[in-house]
Amino acid sequence: MLINTSPRYPNLEGSRRIKQALREALNLSDDVTVTVTELACLEAGCDPVETVIGLLRPDAPQLQFKLHKPMDAVDAKDLVQVCTAWGFDVQMSVLEPPLQED
Repeated sequence: MLINTSPRYPNLEGSRRIKQALREALNLSDDVTVTVTELACLEAGCDPVETVIGLLRPDAPQLQFKLHKPMDAVDAKDLVQVCTAWGFDVQMSVLEPPLQED
């Protein structure tokens, strides 16, 4: 059974902003990959859409964090939560400028 038959196109600009904010805040090198994906959440009690952010580093375990909101609703406070869960100490003021760029 299909849940949603209408196509949903990726939010490329939202993904780019989140990746840029994390790259700058964590001072990531070019060999580190940040992934940002918006997925339908089918778990009971879950919002219909969630944003999954991953950090892929050479010679280190993959890190992942789920935000139970659409990508365009992700803000600096959410990214501080992601960084903290991953073990990084990042201030919100570092994450805000890249998210606000036009």
